[in-house]
Amino acid sequence: MLLYSLLSLLVLAAPAPEGWSSYSNTRYGYSIALPPGFEGQGESQNGDGQEFRDASGKVSLKVWGSQVVKLDDEPEGRTNLAWHRRATLERWREEGVRVTYQPRGKGWWVLSGEDREGRILYLKQLEKNGVIYGFEWSHPRGAKTWQDHTARIARGFTLP
Repeated sequence: MLLYSLLSLLVLAAPAPEGWSSYSNTRYGYSIALPPGFEGQGESQNGDGQEFRDASGKVSLKVWGSQVVKLDDEPEGRTNLAWHRRATLERWREEGVRVTYQPRGKGWWVLSGEDREGRILYLKQLEKNGVIYGFEWSHPRGAKTWQDHTARIARGFTLP
């Protein structure tokens, strides 16, 4: 049993394969997988998250957490998760983003699309225990490497 425990610790402590790393947020307790070569741009002043970019500056991953704000005059009442989705859809339409994917479920939603410059946008938000967590991943269209990373980033987004 002791040997099994030690081996488990070694496996859990091993660095992410292929140069992947992770960012853990101390304020909200979430973490996210980071592709190789991504550098943090500095944690936000209030400690809710950070933006990461590749060396070219053309690929970006933003991640954050925020407290749920009660919106009494909104149909959602106790949450602003649906409000964020509507506001994002409205902003993307104004910016000329063509929405191509928009699943949602209880306590989460995803939007993906392409902007006027040909950038692919992927935005996911989830609500858990009074906190909204989110990340936005953007990269140039046609960059297969970046497209392949989308699922791994989404799977690597863990909440407390």
